[in-house]
Amino acid sequence: MLRGPVLGWQVKMIAAVGPGFRNGPPWCDNRPVRPGLLVPAALGLGLAACTFDVGFDGTRYRCGVGDRCPPGTTCVDGFCVATDAGPDAAAPDGGPGAACGTLDLLRDAFDTPGSEPYFWSFADTGAALGESGGHLVIDVGASALAYAGYTSAHAYDLRGGAIEATVTEVGVRSTILEVRNHVGGMAQLAHEDGEVYAAIYDVPGEGTLAQRLWDPAERHWRIREDQGDMVWEVSRDRQSWSELHRRTLPFDVAHVRGILAAGGTSPVAGRSRFDDVNLAAPARRYCAVAELRDDFTGGSLWPVWESYADSGCTIAPSGGALVMSYPSGSGVAFCGMSSSHLWDLSEGDGVVIAGAGFPTVSGFVSYLQLARPGDDRTRAEITLEGTSLAFQVHVDDVLIGERTLPIDRTAHAFWRIRGDGGAIVFETSADRAAWAERLRVTAPAGFPLAPVVLHLGAGHYQGVAGPLTVTVPGLNAD
Repeated sequence: MLRGPVLGWQVKMIAAVGPGFRNGPPWCDNRPVRPGLLVPAALGLGLAACTFDVGFDGTRYRCGVGDRCPPGTTCVDGFCVATDAGPDAAAPDGGPGAACGTLDLLRDAFDTPGSEPYFWSFADTGAALGESGGHLVIDVGASALAYAGYTSAHAYDLRGGAIEATVTEVGVRSTILEVRNHVGGMAQLAHEDGEVYAAIYDVPGEGTLAQRLWDPAERHWRIREDQGDMVWEVSRDRQSWSELHRRTLPFDVAHVRGILAAGGTSPVAGRSRFDDVNLAAPARRYCAVAELRDDFTGGSLWPVWESYADSGCTIAPSGGALVMSYPSGSGVAFCGMSSSHLWDLSEGDGVVIAGAGFPTVSGFVSYLQLARPGDDRTRAEITLEGTSLAFQVHVDDVLIGERTLPIDRTAHAFWRIRGDGGAIVFETSADRAAWAERLRVTAPAGFPLAPVVLHLGAGHYQGVAGPLTVTVPGLNAD
């Protein structure tokens, strides 16, 4: 029976000297380097790695080193089993609306080498992949139980959306288009042994739902949501679609990732190729970042946020606030979180946080940042370091706009970053009713305001007097 692809991420996180973050998959150790700060080499955070595999026998993540598992799951008998099955999984606190941020926004013509910034690549031993001639090309050797492919680097909403790809070669035993949610539920449209399949895994009723003989002319594949149903379709021309299967949504699809993969075991080597992900899809928009609302009353930051923490700090929602704790204050310790979805800064009221809970301690940094996907060298940020409140815009690590003020706990009680036409506007307020503009920077061509990733965090890059606690009572919350 057809089973899920092996996602063998082997990610090494290198904390480079210099500003910004170097992020890996959401459940890896995301070790930050404080934005806007040149960190001496002696303070480098070293290497961190994480590995999770989706077992061919059970389509589940195998536990990583130290029984590590993705957020929302726990290690049981060597596999990561979903634990986030309560109300937060069905309707995550702070989740995006259905009218924007859909999976159609994940697009790739495979005409620029490299998977980033919108995909991550994975390849097991015995498999290889690359982009060539406008295709994603996956090669798997003879007799190797191996998979390779791309998975989207960010989460999207499948409600009202779809993922569509052109399959130009199916020489590897299993060629798979997949949608996977934040706790491992997956839907696949796949070719194996001369047949095309619709299937679901890691959910009740898992297995093959429909299958038929493969027609090579039906090379356009699509999985979409339609009024509460999930639909698997194939097409010859992207105009007329043939429905392979339709059923009620088998899992929560508000936070999904798109996957293109191929692999399996075979007595002969094979090659599969994909082309044009969502290029024929209708124009879509990212959700305005003002729609990202979180009062931190849920029990988990995941799946809306991907959190990270050094050994000297912890981060968690608690009592209606985001709480970051630094028990000892020694060494280098940063905690924070990044939005799992992408957002639009160019419209709406922007992003607002209360700054009163950030400490004014020398050597301690708190920050709100909006960055270009996959490249935090280009970012707009507000940082509080000691008693200095800084508003900055960087493009490729070049500072193009800055203003620094001494912190005023009353006048600077709330921080806001918003877009205004082609400009990035930084503001503060005492009461969220009247806003004072502190800096306005015209965004250059290298910094489109949609999409962006939101980062929020704090930490110290040298020893400070501990213990310290940072409390943020909400993001865009009333």
